[in-house]
Amino acid sequence: MKKYKNILWLMILAVITTSISGCTKTTGVGGLTNVQNTEKVDDTQLSITVEGDKYPLTVKDFLKKETILKEKPEKIAVLSGTPLNIWYDLGGKSVCTSDVSDNVKLIPEYREEIRNLPTIGPVYSIDMESVIPHKPDLIIAQVGTQSTQAKKLREMGFNVITTHIRGYDDVVSTYKAFGKILEKEELAETKIKELEKQKKEIVSKLPDESKSVVILYITSKTLAVKLDNSIAGDVAKILRLKNIASDLPPDTIGSETTPLDIEYIVEKNPDYVLVTSMISSNEEAIKSIEEEFNTNPVWSGVKAVQEGRVIHLPQEYFLYNAGPYYNEAIEYMAKNIYPEIYEEVNK
Repeated sequence: MKKYKNILWLMILAVITTSISGCTKTTGVGGLTNVQNTEKVDDTQLSITVEGDKYPLTVKDFLKKETILKEKPEKIAVLSGTPLNIWYDLGGKSVCTSDVSDNVKLIPEYREEIRNLPTIGPVYSIDMESVIPHKPDLIIAQVGTQSTQAKKLREMGFNVITTHIRGYDDVVSTYKAFGKILEKEELAETKIKELEKQKKEIVSKLPDESKSVVILYITSKTLAVKLDNSIAGDVAKILRLKNIASDLPPDTIGSETTPLDIEYIVEKNPDYVLVTSMISSNEEAIKSIEEEFNTNPVWSGVKAVQEGRVIHLPQEYFLYNAGPYYNEAIEYMAKNIYPEIYEEVNK
């Protein structure tokens, strides 16, 4: 009997562990919750690396999956806007892609071509049956929103690599990897040098005294706080801004958000409140956060809110990684925090 009790206990423990690791609830605006899928990822790992000077190449992606490319792929399906932008910037082409939001900042010379690509559904819910007929030699998917489909496509025999592009270093490693795959390494290095030069020019003008920020993240159902491993958090770090949430635990392993705690924000008294969003448009995001500030009296304790030091970060830079335009995101934040140095942003 004792043996059976032990087995039963292990079964219950396994169910509990699976439930905890599979999802989490984050309390947000109006007490609503958002269930988030999680993945155990190592944020210290590069987004993607490629081993080998020439074909065959071994690609190691963010999820530590290895793909051996015996020869240069001819038909590639890039399933997400951010890697697609970098891919095209290096002269690559795609046979299809997911629905591209109007807020994704596309490379002008390829904008129409990308907009006219066969679509396979929303980025967070791609239709695999629409990908298969294209018979791609290589599929480039996005970690998180497309990991499940990427796994299934890999099991079907396709070459699949997943990219994870949250910050500046991810952009650089993706350029390097794509440069090797496309046999455009010199062009990739040129692009990286341009990015690095622009970033250094911005950072060189920073004052010695740093400022503190909190980065709010608003969706149609939730309000949370962004950590350093988000796009906005990464840009803030580049600008030597102190993110007051840096030391707080994430919602789940690998998450870029932590639950909202207004009392903690009041206590830390940040110099600026930065607002990122995942709502239908930048305009709707501004309306939503202003309504939250006006209707929730707790925000009266946050001086930055009461004194108008609230900066709305546009989705084309801070929801979707701008890839080739990442330095524009850095410049946008810098101009808002230090207008006397970088000149005011045109609003």
